[in-house]
Amino acid sequence: MPTTDFVPERRRMLTMLGTGAAVAGLGALASTAPATAASASASASASASEELSTASYGPGPAGWAEDELAINRLLETYLFAVDTKDKTVFRTLFTDDAVLTVMAHPDGTAGIVKSGIEAVVANLDGAAAWGYSTHVTANALVRVTGRHTATGDSHATAQLVYPATATAPETVVVRGIRYRDEYVKSAGVWKIRKRVFSPLWQYNGTAVPINYPN
Repeated sequence: MPTTDFVPERRRMLTMLGTGAAVAGLGALASTAPATAASASASASASASEELSTASYGPGPAGWAEDELAINRLLETYLFAVDTKDKTVFRTLFTDDAVLTVMAHPDGTAGIVKSGIEAVVANLDGAAAWGYSTHVTANALVRVTGRHTATGDSHATAQLVYPATATAPETVVVRGIRYRDEYVKSAGVWKIRKRVFSPLWQYNGTAVPINYPN
């Protein structure tokens, strides 16, 4: 039949095309090999450079994430200790040589300075002025600057309930706060070495009694 006459020719053409494609493929592979090698070399160099740079001041990205998580937990524990007026917990959050500046201006200047762990813990006595309080972290920016050092800049909102007096009803004070911090890591635990507390804004309102069901 006529179609069978072309079978050998078709096979020969397909064989030639296949050989050409293979040769072209080898050529493309050869042309890209140097670029691939260069890219791999560049990646290796970048990784080595990153390893050297991080080794000098920190445990690397994974360690930084763990440190940042631990410091954020430290910030939350601080607010919890203030709300519960728990001096035992509060003391564990600071270094022995801690410096706490309270009522600083919004730019972090001036204020009243408390130096040393005893003075810092004694500052919590001021919480006795209100009956209840709720401090809530608004946002926090933590920077791990070394294997054992870090800084922080965070905001919080405080709701302070002051009891009624002979001349004023029970009052709720709502205040925006900024904390500027320095942290150190000792024996695997992050603590506050320096904190500057700045109230930024505030408004007052009359408290509304809660009607408990029983």
